[in-house]
Parts: sequence; C-alpha cells; structure tokens
Amino acid sequence: MLKRIFRPIAFSISVCCIVLTMIDCPRHVELFSYFTIQSNVFCLIMLLWGLKKEPPALLRGLATVCITLTFLVFHFLLHPADLTLDNLWNIKNMATTFAHYVVPAVVWIDYLFFTPKGNMRLSYPLKWLAYPLLYLAYLHFYKLAGGTFIVDGQVCRVPYFFLDTAVLGSGGVAVWCVIIASGFFALSYLFLLLDRLLSR
Repeated sequence: MLKRIFRPIAFSISVCCIVLTMIDCPRHVELFSYFTIQSNVFCLIMLLWGLKKEPPALLRGLATVCITLTFLVFHFLLHPADLTLDNLWNIKNMATTFAHYVVPAVVWIDYLFFTPKGNMRLSYPLKWLAYPLLYLAYLHFYKLAGGTFIVDGQVCRVPYFFLDTAVLGSGGVAVWCVIIASGFFALSYLFLLLDRLLSR
C-alpha cells in the first residue's frame, strides 16, 4: 500500500528535477552532457518503470550507484558556497538541490523500503563500470564537436574541474579519473554487499 503511494510521488519528484534543470539551463545538449543529469535520467527511467512493475536489478543498481556517486562528488568536491538554506528558493538552487540531494534520497528510500533484495549479481558492478567509461568517451567527442559548458558563469570545455587538462594536465586528470572510477567500482560492490545482507 505504501509503495503504491510512494512511487508516484517519487516519480513526480524526479520529473520536477528534470524540469527544473531544463528551465535553469535551456542549452539542453549541454545540460544532458552532465553526469549529474544523466544519472538523474537513469533514476527517472527506473522510477517510471517502477510504477508498473519492479525495474530490472541491473537498471536499479546502475541508477542507484550513479546517483549516489553524484551526491558524494557534489557534496564533498563541488558544493558551492552560495548554496545555503537562505537562498534555496530560486530555480538554480532548487534544481541543484533536487538533482544532488532530493532525488538521491528518494531513490534510496525506494530501494531500502520497497525494492526486493538479493537480485543483484556479482557481475553487475563490472557492467555498471562501463557507463562512467562511456561517459568519458562521450565527453571527448562532445569537446571535439565544439561542445562547451557554463560553469560558475564561465565558458568551459569540461563540466567538472577534475577533468580540466588545462589546469591539472593530462596526468592530473588521469589520476582523478582513476580515483573516481575506483570509487565508483568500490561503491558498486558495497551496494552489492548491502543488497545481499538485506536479502537475508
């Protein structure tokens, strides 16, 4: 009963997140080139699927791990100083809050309370890891096509500081990519372990 109430609300929250971000950033090709937005789209698809039946465990895991990484990277590496409770109620900050905090919380609530456990396979983390690698490849072609991002009011070739070779050099970016990919992989196996523990 609670699941039937919660899941439409969760899906509506996810839709609101995407709408807010599209209003905040009308350059939609740029917008959907952010890992943050792509991970939110995965969550939207998963939550939409969940309105009728349980999403496949492979999709559930990918969406959950990606949105968790989105939250962790934003909260610990990218969180802007001007994002405070005092100025939360504008489109930009609302979109940011939904994408990095509200949707991750909703996805985890849905997983913990309404999702059958024990369906994650040992091979899934390797399959999930393909996505961030494909994302890096996508960014490369996006840059080659002349794509840009507007970050803190400045036109940039990359969406996140740890991918900026102009500042960090190729070696520095490579180190950050290894760190984040390793974190993604570790997070995937932690999620797999949690799923198995909760299934007992």
